[in-house]
Amino acid sequence: MTATSPAVTSRFDFAYSDNGRYGVCLRTTADEVALEWWTFRAEEAASQTLLDIAVSRQTRALPLDEGGVILLQPSGTGSSRRYDVVLLRPGGPTCSAQRLGEIPALDGYLVPSPNSAQLGFAVMLDYSEQSTIWRLSASTALIEPVVRVPGTLSGYAWLDVEAGILAVNQASNSYRSSGIVIDLLQGSWRRIWSVSDTSTDRIVLVSPHSKLLVVATNATGEERLGWGVLGEQNVSFPQTLHRPGYRRQALALDDCGEHLLVHEAAGAVSRLFRYTPATDRLEPIASPAGTISAASWNGDLIRCRFSAPDQPPTLGTLRLGTEPRWSVSRDREFDRQPDWAGAELVQLQGPAGPIEAIVYGGPDWRTSRYLMVALHGGPLASWHFEFDPLFQDLAAAGIAVVAPNYRGSTGYGDEHLRAAIGRWGGPDLDDVLNLGRSLAAERECLQLPRPIVLGTSYGAFLAVLAAGVEPELWSASVALAPFLSSSALYESAGIAVRNRIEKLGGLTPINDTIGPRDLLNVCESLSAPLLLVHGTGDDTIPVEQSRMLRRRLLDLGRIEGIDFEYLEADYDHAGIALAWPEVLRGRIVRFCLAQLDTSTCLRSYRTSVATAQAL
Repeated sequence: MTATSPAVTSRFDFAYSDNGRYGVCLRTTADEVALEWWTFRAEEAASQTLLDIAVSRQTRALPLDEGGVILLQPSGTGSSRRYDVVLLRPGGPTCSAQRLGEIPALDGYLVPSPNSAQLGFAVMLDYSEQSTIWRLSASTALIEPVVRVPGTLSGYAWLDVEAGILAVNQASNSYRSSGIVIDLLQGSWRRIWSVSDTSTDRIVLVSPHSKLLVVATNATGEERLGWGVLGEQNVSFPQTLHRPGYRRQALALDDCGEHLLVHEAAGAVSRLFRYTPATDRLEPIASPAGTISAASWNGDLIRCRFSAPDQPPTLGTLRLGTEPRWSVSRDREFDRQPDWAGAELVQLQGPAGPIEAIVYGGPDWRTSRYLMVALHGGPLASWHFEFDPLFQDLAAAGIAVVAPNYRGSTGYGDEHLRAAIGRWGGPDLDDVLNLGRSLAAERECLQLPRPIVLGTSYGAFLAVLAAGVEPELWSASVALAPFLSSSALYESAGIAVRNRIEKLGGLTPINDTIGPRDLLNVCESLSAPLLLVHGTGDDTIPVEQSRMLRRRLLDLGRIEGIDFEYLEADYDHAGIALAWPEVLRGRIVRFCLAQLDTSTCLRSYRTSVATAQAL
């Protein structure tokens, strides 16, 4: 894979101005993060990279209706963490930057202003587990606190523009949430949307024109979308909007508030629908195979983040009409198209039914010289049909990749989804081992190296389990930010992770011939080399989980550098398990090629010995 200049590998955190004329996002090229400013005219979209503005993955950006951009720029760590508030004026040969002030906070996000009285608002999480909303202005009083609310706030929707009534979602220490309204003029707040004391209830969207209110709740065990009208008591959760086992999200409302853009994760791909509350009608919208998110809807134009296996994330534009028309935007300088590998969706036979997988390597992937089985995080997650820098690097090195959405993956119905609840390392592990047996047997006949198994987060836990339970199936294993067992993770993780473990039945033991799903036990059976990677800043799965596994391997007499490789890096959980920086991807590719080449040499040697003995 070659390119004349660094190519875009990701775009994320898309945001759009209320009038639909401008957008912003963060973009990465070779791990360098830059800010992109977008201008929209009809179906055309043009981007300008603001290279003179230093940003990071934690930067928050909000485009304004007149073309300006507000930034929240983080600095410091721990109790010294602060955010600079900066006003940008892009559009010319240079971008002017005006620093408005500084806010001490752990995290935060931006809300656009409903009028010209101020630039916008910053919703910031304080160190005392409370949130403060700050008014941002370009006048002499640049930043001032407006109201303080207990808990963590997320999202926003203006209920009454003139009166300054804002709806947000408030999360408590138990990490359940409910919808509240805040009177920014009076500095008061009250709860308006809560189904139960144990459910996660959110206000999703509000139309100031039709007063349509879109909400969500998981009170029934699976998140459902509903709608009502501001000022009325009834909220409807129509069956039309719900498909068990397939997550549906409300992305945007049209200008009049009469139609809702709905996204469904249908297996590995995205599907779009237009829902009309007045008639309870859900109409599919044709879209290319890929993943879609972060949408805005102005007039008959929908803009969204779009990605496909051979298309790095970019801006997609859909013009509605009798025949919807799609276009994909590319920056002339940075979106030069390298020879990205394509992928296909295939159906694999599993022990309980078909399993969809994303496959790189063309129609002959099964007979590729090198092959990897990649396991996603979770549980209750899935691989998506989108651009993946790691898979691209593996494909460029000649390694075919099969990424299965085994039982416990989202987007395949309720039965497939719930198979892993209360059975961590049960049906999902069965599916992985079944696939490993099939591939290993095929490759044994063809005298090809056995596959490598790679996993991230929960998938890393599964990968080491698979490599320890049936070590004869694999040439090597790669574990990116694994945990040792659900109980070990429960003891060391934060409250959000512990709540998720409880909710998904992670502490329920499985009684079968395999025994406890504990990597400290199964690692005794590892025979193939292991690459173990963890981030020192991981507050989801603490790095001590991997350190304990390393110590156990050393106690068993395994030699670091020969039997296993261990790497710690200065990243958080997402940096190791999701973002995959270039240096990490290179390390993974080199490890895989070394192990597979060694496996090929050993196979040739054994074949030669067997032939000589037969003679």
